[in-house]
Amino acid sequence: MKREYPETPAAWREFAVAQNEDELRIGGWLVMHTWERALMAALAEAVTRGSGDVLEVGFGMGISASAIVARGCRSYTCIEAHPVVAAQARAWGAQQTVPVTVLEGFWEEQVQGLGAQYDGVLFDTYPLTPAERNRNHFPFIPVATRLLRPGGVFTCYSDETVDFRAEHLHLLLQHFRRVELLRVEGLAPPPDPVGWSADHMVIPIASEPVRPAGG
Repeated sequence: MKREYPETPAAWREFAVAQNEDELRIGGWLVMHTWERALMAALAEAVTRGSGDVLEVGFGMGISASAIVARGCRSYTCIEAHPVVAAQARAWGAQQTVPVTVLEGFWEEQVQGLGAQYDGVLFDTYPLTPAERNRNHFPFIPVATRLLRPGGVFTCYSDETVDFRAEHLHLLLQHFRRVELLRVEGLAPPPDPVGWSADHMVIPIASEPVRPAGG
């Protein structure tokens, strides 16, 4: 299938979804694949350190969501932009033993009404433009600080190797006092010209948000 970036973010919601037991494609883009299980497990472990309320931005195939519930959380909330994937998230949520909330839409819209009510926040959405590749989570980093309770943690699909970019670390440390870098090894992604190719990924686990005065 020919892959083209959406002309507008809203156009992403109209892209066709193709999914099997191994992968999820939206508009021909490989959005998630089972090679990510080890990575999703590491992200899930990070956001469930406090066994509290977890927010995930981007549901995908539900691999990380299932790992979050399995590791123990009080509640699970996700923000998912694509209506087909959001419907799958609601169906998955109906089968879980913890409260599940699915907020359908883009995170820029959905976070407006959310306050500091989460103990863990995980960001993993798909870039919608070439400029967003490897950095689509950057605009969310300052937002994450106001969604976390004291003691909460933020992590994300980082697009980083051991050569962790200085600008990325600088941005994280602007908004969090503590940043742990965790190397997840043994990854075996399938060939994809715009996907991940390394056998490892370094993910940040950030805590102790730097909040504005009076915030």
